[in-house]
Amino acid sequence: MDSQMSSVICNIGVNAGAWLLIHLLVTAVHARLPDRWFAVTGYPASKKELLFYTNALKIKAWKNRLPDGGGWSKQGFRKKRIEERSEAYLERYQLEAHRGEWCHLISMLPSPLFFLWNSPMVGMMMVLYALAANLPCIFALRYNRARILRLLDRRTAPMSSDSVVQIDPGTR
Repeated sequence: MDSQMSSVICNIGVNAGAWLLIHLLVTAVHARLPDRWFAVTGYPASKKELLFYTNALKIKAWKNRLPDGGGWSKQGFRKKRIEERSEAYLERYQLEAHRGEWCHLISMLPSPLFFLWNSPMVGMMMVLYALAANLPCIFALRYNRARILRLLDRRTAPMSSDSVVQIDPGTR
């Protein structure tokens, strides 16, 4: 094997190792952050954003194929599907989806560092990797979180007088 080929293989190993380290560190840090940081609804997806996910990105066709990192640790929370309909579970799901959004967003930030030891072309490929590996997950998490928030809003919304069934006392 010539030195150029071994240099390329070494560079691939360094880049792959750096990404693995970034993903593991960001995930470990986010898992230890207080739940209260993610309990707020944050920046919810607008109707326009949801239409973009549904119509332009066809998110329903591919979001279930994304990996669910929630099952990779004992403390993880699986977000692949809604397992329960209780309010406590839905609130936890919303919180963990919000945590996941931030985790994926922060995972992209170190991508410019790859320009320090790579050629500009490889550095750009690393930035593109960061976008390709994280944006679909962010989109799916935001889409699901908006759906969960809508479910929670329906449960906590006060009933209007139109929704109350009136019983005629004479029909008993």
